[in-house]
Amino acid sequence: MRSVLAVDSREAALRESGDVTLSGAPIYVEAGEIFAGSTLPPALRETTVFKSVGIAVEDLATARLVYDAVRARDDERE
Repeated sequence: MRSVLAVDSREAALRESGDVTLSGAPIYVEAGEIFAGSTLPPALRETTVFKSVGIAVEDLATARLVYDAVRARDDERE
């Protein structure tokens, strides 16, 4: 299983988050890129770690995206 790192802002995460800089993990995507459709979200088989540095509107949108993805997956299983 592969893990990917998603952030609300690459610039802010690299500047403000020791978790991101010290881990050395590459940033796969910004949440806004997924919302805009310019980057595909990670595959469901991948573990996605989301690091937020405080952009509240993107936190809410990300939570909604995850919720919708889980609901869609559950609907497919029924």
